[in-house]
Amino acid sequence: MIIAIGISIGLATGSASAPVGAVSETLPSRILSGYTIVIDPGHGGKDPGGIGRRAQEHLLNLQISRQLADWYRKAGARVVMTWSTAQQMPPSRRFNVRQRVHFINRSRADLLIDIHCNAGGLYRGPQTFYWSGDSSYLLAHDIQEELQYLTGTRRQVNRINQYVLRYAHMPAVNVEVGFITHPAEERQLMNPRYQSQLTWAIVVGTARWALHARWPEQISNAPQSVEMLKR
Repeated sequence: MIIAIGISIGLATGSASAPVGAVSETLPSRILSGYTIVIDPGHGGKDPGGIGRRAQEHLLNLQISRQLADWYRKAGARVVMTWSTAQQMPPSRRFNVRQRVHFINRSRADLLIDIHCNAGGLYRGPQTFYWSGDSSYLLAHDIQEELQYLTGTRRQVNRINQYVLRYAHMPAVNVEVGFITHPAEERQLMNPRYQSQLTWAIVVGTARWALHARWPEQISNAPQSVEMLKR
């Protein structure tokens, strides 16, 4: 697809253990101009999420979300974050998920990106989830395909019954960026340069989704458009 080539990551695909290289900062024509994107770093405060050997999920989610916000702004998008500093979610406070969803919906954003780390055994690899709706599925698909190219993971898009995704009033996905319980992947997730790669892949996937959404309906629904969306 043209847009994927135009803003490609420019790194060899394959194992997530591959050396981390530089990421291009060239974004054509502010491709996401006009979009408002709400980013939700999962967990926070009294709820740290998953725990690795060295890292806590909520802090990794926040670091990765802030890098993602920078990329989206460079692509021309307006970004809203549910929280953006550790001080906003002190250890004495537990967030109320209903209040968080209310904030997300009041943002009137065009899409929601929920950032989490996975946990469980020695599994590894990023995976993107959605709850329902064609737009959410297509957004998850395009993001996951970019993450597959970046890391070599075979993980596929899947549905998840998550409160934030279920009640968001816009296309919404949960990007589980990797397994905090896998020692090697935990080290990668703590690396700012690898975070930059991950977040760039999410932005490229989002741009593909946005381009597809702007196509006339008769083109979008044509059988050949599926093939055109592939690299």
